[in-house]
Amino acid sequence: MKEGKFFPSFNLLAILAEAEDSKVVVNEKAAWLFICGRDIFGGGIVSVQGSRREGDFALVLNEFEECLGFGRIVRDLGAKDAKVVVQNILDVGDFLRRER
Repeated sequence: MKEGKFFPSFNLLAILAEAEDSKVVVNEKAAWLFICGRDIFGGGIVSVQGSRREGDFALVLNEFEECLGFGRIVRDLGAKDAKVVVQNILDVGDFLRRER
């Protein structure tokens, strides 16, 4: 729980990634930026599976199908420009950033 909201563990996210329909696969650069706490820009998306609706949640995976975390879709995922399309909610780098 975080501020009264449920946040899944990364083990649970990995399990969900095997069955969940709503996934965004990102390229190497976007994956690195995402685990550093940054949002996903349209140009960093390799493929999308499942929901593309604004406001929905999506798991974020790298090109090796490893779950990096999840985010909220804030814009059309088909846009290949320099605007944010997925807002970072939780990523695997969060644990390391909190340990400083």
